[in-house]
Amino acid sequence: MCSSGVCTGRPSTSGDAGRRDAGPATGGDCTSSPPVASDEICNGRDDDCDGLADEGVTNLCGTCDPSCMGSSTEDAPFDLDVDESEGVGLGEDGAIELDSRRIDTAFIWIANTGEGTVSKVDTRTHVEVARYYTGPRQSGDDDPSRTSVNGLGDVFVANRGGRSVTKISTLAADCPDTNGDGVVRTSSGPTDVLPWGQDDCVLWNTSLPDGGILRAAAAQDTFGPDGELISAVWIGGWEGIVWKLDGETGAILVRTPSPTNNYGFALDGVGNLWISGRSGRGLGRIDTVRCTSTAACDVTVCDDAGADCIKQQVAIPGEHDPYGITVDPSQRVWLAMHGSASIGRYDPATARWTLVNVGENCHGIAADADGWVWAAGWNSGVIRLNADDPTMFAAVAGTGGRQSKGIAVDIDGHVWSINQGTSDATVIEPGPTLMDAVVETAVVPHGTLRYTYSDMTGTQLRLATNPRGYWRRAFEGCAEDPDAETIWEELRFEGETPVGTLLRFRVRTAATREALAGASWIIVAESPPGASPLDLRAALMAAMIEPQRWIEVEVQLEAMRMSVDVDRPITPRLHGVTVTRMCPPMID
Repeated sequence: MCSSGVCTGRPSTSGDAGRRDAGPATGGDCTSSPPVASDEICNGRDDDCDGLADEGVTNLCGTCDPSCMGSSTEDAPFDLDVDESEGVGLGEDGAIELDSRRIDTAFIWIANTGEGTVSKVDTRTHVEVARYYTGPRQSGDDDPSRTSVNGLGDVFVANRGGRSVTKISTLAADCPDTNGDGVVRTSSGPTDVLPWGQDDCVLWNTSLPDGGILRAAAAQDTFGPDGELISAVWIGGWEGIVWKLDGETGAILVRTPSPTNNYGFALDGVGNLWISGRSGRGLGRIDTVRCTSTAACDVTVCDDAGADCIKQQVAIPGEHDPYGITVDPSQRVWLAMHGSASIGRYDPATARWTLVNVGENCHGIAADADGWVWAAGWNSGVIRLNADDPTMFAAVAGTGGRQSKGIAVDIDGHVWSINQGTSDATVIEPGPTLMDAVVETAVVPHGTLRYTYSDMTGTQLRLATNPRGYWRRAFEGCAEDPDAETIWEELRFEGETPVGTLLRFRVRTAATREALAGASWIIVAESPPGASPLDLRAALMAAMIEPQRWIEVEVQLEAMRMSVDVDRPITPRLHGVTVTRMCPPMID
């Protein structure tokens, strides 16, 4: 507490109550005989004779300077309904931790190949909320098939016949005014398909005419040097060409020969792009960490033994022809072997194959977070397999007879079978055992030749790649006078970073809260190796950014999928954040 300009006891952290003043008081006298102890006060002396000076009574800056103030989550605890966040949740003790269920991507994107459109379906209500043309032909000639969803929920659609890629935003009414007519117009349902070029949620279209029919697509999210999320998509042409497109603009970043035929793509947790090589009867791999340009990817393809090469082709035992592909949370690659009624599992860590005849030709394939793999059986319906023991499998009762083509797992763990024969979907709510499931058929039945079996929900991207999330909060500086100067001092935090995880701290500053959205982010530090407190003043100065009245703090959480527990990755944890500031007195 504070009185007469002297602070004693445990310091408050609430707003401007963080002020501490050394004042004139003298405190105790530990040098007298006998020593005279008193309550600790902020005066640079050891008043309670415990060998420490000013413990527990300094301000949030760790000094007695009355101009230092602070704001802390101790006073306003984490609230994910108020704070901006994605991919994180609250632990039982209130700490921020990674939780992919908090990513708002509760949509599935289903290609209507016969009419050249894609349906956006709410996976919780089973309502089709929008439908879009996927190419300039505005017909089945565009032939959309592969749909791949990034971490923000946006979709990339590969048009087979149209030989082009289209990006569509998930933001609906909040999409940008892409055609510049002063109003946002977008589809509101399955019968409201706007002409090509008039739907503001259709962000771009890139033509890729020189690599054959487009057969594979995989969205990829990475972090840039300033901690910013970088969106990209990998596209495969049937005639053996792979492209990497800029997710924001659609520009071609990489064009390179594929190590095998391209029929399906899936990314793992360390940046490997795995390729289903249908007709080539091989499994391909491209190291996207090193394949960063066309020149860097102009390398020789290695065989099974070349584990450290940029491009690799892995032979599949026997006469098996791969079709659908996915990567499970344990980083194993799964292939549906069309024509041989088999499912294949390849473990890159051991270079070993497991092949199981399931008695049904399967097309699409997907893995969930609970140790199951799901394959689209053409006649008998959805096949469910135990990921650790694939010999334990069964057809899910009630799913047959609909010509199941694609498989996807939604944000709630429900399995969607996209049925080409009936142009609808079957939705499965899995139970805990192999034969335990609730099945709903004839979901969203108003499609036209539905033909898609890529990562149409984004779940494969989230489950197989490194988990990421963030928490943000804005803090106000010196508010007593609108012209008052704010000097941001330190960012203090409490957190846990087990091996294989990190916390990354970014800030941006502006004169008003509204202006923060347009300000530039700067990285303050990563922990590890950084430790609390972090020097905000130095970070802003190094970036040549003038401190303003408002500052927004972002804490990014990352974990390596290949760390201690591959099935359920460990997570960093954030317990609290404090931001300190100096408010120099105004001089007339």
